[in-house]
Amino acid sequence: MKVLEEKEIPMLEAKEILEERKKERDFVYEQKICLEYLDKVVTLTKAKLKSLMKGLSEITILKPRHWALIINNLPTTEDEVKIIFAKERTNLKKDEIKKIVDIVKSVV
Repeated sequence: MKVLEEKEIPMLEAKEILEERKKERDFVYEQKICLEYLDKVVTLTKAKLKSLMKGLSEITILKPRHWALIINNLPTTEDEVKIIFAKERTNLKKDEIKKIVDIVKSVV
């Protein structure tokens, strides 16, 4: 198998991709387990996801990869945001961290 593209996506999008592929063919064990996991942990709706992505896109320092990290973890405190970005090379300012928390809280 050849990898054509690799990118970080929110878990909701991953769940939708797996559900579409499930219609095409039977899943192997790992795919079944992954879909079961996503069914349990994904709590966002498509509308909430779009709202979150729109809000996060206004913070210019964030890249789509960072959006996925935030959306998948839904941090509701500034400390949680700091933990998510602890290993990242992105230096967020206090006001950017606060804005991320405000965006997440307004949608969730």
